[in-house]
Amino acid sequence: MSSLRMAISVLRAGGIIAHHSDTVLGLACLPHAASLARLSRIKMRPQNKPFLLLADSLTQLGDFVAEDPTLESALTAHPTPTTCLIQASATCPAALIGPSQQVAVRLSQHPNITTLSQAVGALASTSANLNGQDTALNFVELRKQFGPELDYLYDSGNSGSGKSSRIVDLKTQQILRA
Repeated sequence: MSSLRMAISVLRAGGIIAHHSDTVLGLACLPHAASLARLSRIKMRPQNKPFLLLADSLTQLGDFVAEDPTLESALTAHPTPTTCLIQASATCPAALIGPSQQVAVRLSQHPNITTLSQAVGALASTSANLNGQDTALNFVELRKQFGPELDYLYDSGNSGSGKSSRIVDLKTQQILRA
């Protein structure tokens, strides 16, 4: 089985994968309650700290976000990866919703993420680190931090910039991280 097919199979079975992205190494699952709770536990992350949604297209975000005509331009206008905080929809899982009732979303340009999300839909994702620790820079560090907790290491290339994405709050138009 190819590494892509294995990653898709693990995600569809409710598993957690490590992956490369357009920013840093990440961990991902499908945005279902049980998988999100397990991802929180693996990262030792407080349950009230939401995860990001990575997608290939705005269509994949439709079930999670309220309509906002500025979302597409906000996600694509900047030359670096940009995460937008947008009002969550009524059907968005609680583990993705922040205290201001917003969800963080990013359209990824990384070929691994676009291929995965085309196959399974939007991915709930987070940086590859235990809560409060530095993000793993490679899969060796990732294995040291997480041991056997992850179901699959989708090691199919390189991550992008090695720098976290820019974050913009669409409600206030404030840049929260440049």
